[in-house]
Amino acid sequence: MKRSLRFTALSLVFLTGCAGWQPYSTQVPYTGQGPHAQIERGTPFPPLDILGNVFSTLILKKLVLWNWKVDSHYVSEETEQDLIAFIDQQEEPMMADVKYRLNQWHPVQDIKRLVSNKHVAWPYRLILGLPTTLIGDVIFAGRLFGGDHYNPFTNTVHIYSDLTPVALHEAGHAHDTSQRKYKGTWALARIVPGIDIYQEYVATDDAINHLIKMNEQQKELDSYKILWPAMGTYVGAYIPVIGGSVIGAVGGHALGRNKAHERERYHANR
Repeated sequence: MKRSLRFTALSLVFLTGCAGWQPYSTQVPYTGQGPHAQIERGTPFPPLDILGNVFSTLILKKLVLWNWKVDSHYVSEETEQDLIAFIDQQEEPMMADVKYRLNQWHPVQDIKRLVSNKHVAWPYRLILGLPTTLIGDVIFAGRLFGGDHYNPFTNTVHIYSDLTPVALHEAGHAHDTSQRKYKGTWALARIVPGIDIYQEYVATDDAINHLIKMNEQQKELDSYKILWPAMGTYVGAYIPVIGGSVIGAVGGHALGRNKAHERERYHANR
């Protein structure tokens, strides 16, 4: 997965891990009871969404993570409501400024958000944020190529998978960044070996703990089966062999399913 063109380009500018001709202008703003949050949906366009599904299959993301809903280019109302519940639990002021794009391509607005995002110092936004946004959110954009991610330089979460754990994980990256004093430095820190794994762990732990708090037992179990293999791809990337990320994902599947069975027994015996 990481050796694809898109992920290789993104790694150069230290992001956490769309081309189209149709305007995706449908906007669905949401104001929560907690911090204000904006959630926008891309206008459904079946030919493009089907093509995006094909791309995800060709680069084996669905197979590696063993879930057809990865980069499905469809986000259900249920997943959106779960995301809203997570947002409403957060208290950091920066979280009120996060934009959530559900299968949406909006390059002009993303560039504007890059310019106006005062949470990250302008040198980081210029040197790292500009190429990151142009490559990851404009040229090789997820509306076609997929790739759920959080862009700290635009303070925007991009969701293309209809999976609550994945949506909460990406929102967890935003939550993690919001708690850092030097947010641009925290984004840059991914260049340091191991920091990316730590950041993935923090976002994953945040998502799972939220599901436990909300007593979403099945979604908690699902999170181990999808988020742990995903984190395994980051661990496996440090294995100096071809296919290291896949090896890491296999290990993540084994550990995640074991943890899910353990938690399932725990819930059954309560």
